[in-house]
Amino acid sequence: MGRPPKKDQFSICTQDCGARCCRYITVEIPGPRSRDDWDEMRWWLAHEGSMVSKDEDGWCLHVQTPCSHLRPDNACAIYPHHMRTCNDYDASNCEFTGPLDHEFELRSELDLAGYIERRGLKRAAPIAQAIRRAARRKPQGQTAGLVALRGLSAPG
Repeated sequence: MGRPPKKDQFSICTQDCGARCCRYITVEIPGPRSRDDWDEMRWWLAHEGSMVSKDEDGWCLHVQTPCSHLRPDNACAIYPHHMRTCNDYDASNCEFTGPLDHEFELRSELDLAGYIERRGLKRAAPIAQAIRRAARRKPQGQTAGLVALRGLSAPG
């Protein structure tokens, strides 16, 4: 008995992981150094569907937003005319079919506050304190409302 045949990219993406990498974007970010950097990270994490992670290669911002070319069956609607990033991706090394290699993930402002406090980051301490104060003031279950910009009203 030999090894099972190696799966192709289509099988891995559509069956094994459900095309999860097609449901978010990741941007490498510089490691936070200043108070302003930590505050900007707080701002990112205040938005639903965002996450910050760190691994051996550095820091990344992840934003959940599906690719407009993703079909309901998890296949690409424009294959083989998709982007170079997709073409260069090695699905046999998919982060979703094996263990994630993130040192940590921050999924909320409170995660960020905890990270800052655990690490004893003095420069970022005011950000953690502001997060804790805001959490005490926000009523449970309250969600942010939509903001009208320049005369555009919120749908309703």
